[in-house]
Amino acid sequence: MLQRAQAIDTRPYESDTIEAARGELVPDAEALLTNARELLARVFNHYERDDASTLAQMNPNQSFSWRVDDLMRADRSSKQIADLASIARMELAHRGARLRGLPNNAGVWEVIAAVAGARRRTLKSASAIQRAIGEHEGIKIEDEWYETELDRSLRVRQTYAKFRGRLQLDQPPDMRGLYTRLRLVGTSLAMLVGLDEYEFLRIPDRQMIRGLQHKILGWLRVDASVSGRFPARAGTRIWEDVCASANLLLQVNNRAELVEHDALALRAADELLRAGDVEVARARQVMQPLFGLDPELDQALTSQVPPTVSTLRELVARLRQRSGSLGRD
Repeated sequence: MLQRAQAIDTRPYESDTIEAARGELVPDAEALLTNARELLARVFNHYERDDASTLAQMNPNQSFSWRVDDLMRADRSSKQIADLASIARMELAHRGARLRGLPNNAGVWEVIAAVAGARRRTLKSASAIQRAIGEHEGIKIEDEWYETELDRSLRVRQTYAKFRGRLQLDQPPDMRGLYTRLRLVGTSLAMLVGLDEYEFLRIPDRQMIRGLQHKILGWLRVDASVSGRFPARAGTRIWEDVCASANLLLQVNNRAELVEHDALALRAADELLRAGDVEVARARQVMQPLFGLDPELDQALTSQVPPTVSTLRELVARLRQRSGSLGRD
């Protein structure tokens, strides 16, 4: 089930027709959900016991993925596995209904959003069940896929930070370097789209990335031999769009799981940096999970010239003040 879910690739359909998306993506996703629910039903029937379920104690307003993560923190037991299978079956049934209920006038991106959501939740369900059964039965899982929502958000943030770093935003190109820089941006966008993490990006981010790609490719394809040069004014506007879009990607830091994580990580970093004789290498290692939170911090964590402890201390103090975490210790 994991391999089948992973095999669904929505990326080619972002520039395809609605007919292709409906005729190919949707049937594949519906078949995946049907098979997944059948498998989860067998898991539930095998592990169901008379013990009281913990589902009634869970927050009904909590998202499916967070409920799975909460259950995964419980002790491994037959009841836990049955509960995981139960909520997964309900969630995948909901996702199937959403696919069937797509309006006739739905656009390509609406179809992609529904299919990508079904894919993500199937992966979440299957990977959680795989780990839970493996640990309960004492089976070693060679290729484990499960990750918490926090782990995934950290991975997405790191992906965005590396992408931003390749753009050299702090070194705006002059007119002579505009073509080379936008070609670099186009290459960086293609690399981002090609990553496995791309399928887990939010749809508005994917739309923004594809929009930039379209603008840059259109600009690069202008025949310079006709006019003698590439249209610099249009290229400058595209570079401004690139900078604005790169800054918008920093909004990943507003995810609830990252806000909570960063407050704790910044507090730990602050305590370490104020402890006295601390090595910069050790401090940068401790602060590595914060990579992607802030461009200046990213530079301090990756620069070949190590920052001073004083610089790191000032950075952490600024970020704690910005996040409002100082008053919550």
